[in-house]
Amino acid sequence: MFKSGRRLVCFVMVGCLTAGAAGCDVFALISAAAKLSSGQIGDLTADELRVLSQAGADFINSQTPGAGAQPLTQAQAQAIADFLDANNVQSEMDLQNLIMQAQTDPGSVQGLVELAQAFQGSGDSFDANSPTEEELNALFNEVFNGGGMM
Repeated sequence: MFKSGRRLVCFVMVGCLTAGAAGCDVFALISAAAKLSSGQIGDLTADELRVLSQAGADFINSQTPGAGAQPLTQAQAQAIADFLDANNVQSEMDLQNLIMQAQTDPGSVQGLVELAQAFQGSGDSFDANSPTEEELNALFNEVFNGGGMM
């Protein structure tokens, strides 16, 4: 309990320090930090995802000038929130299981086309029932590693 409380305080402090520079909604950042510290990634809203990605991009760019890290757009953040909700993802373990499920049975995963459209603009050519392993890896890498989720 004490460690997670300390982690939450650190998230909030870093968030508050970056919020002014990033123009972020401080309340969304605090709410997102609280959800992350308790492992509730599935409860993150699109606004919270966007604000977290803005804070992450700002931090990366401040530490590595020229890195060019970009935050999520509102549409991308909404696509992630919808994807997590449609697939009943609540925890990081749920997300890891969903990614493995998508690799073995992509047709059973809801919202892959919409997720691909939000990130790649290629939803028209993305076949959610039979994507290649490379397509899935590229999509999940962009969404959850590029988006700062994992």
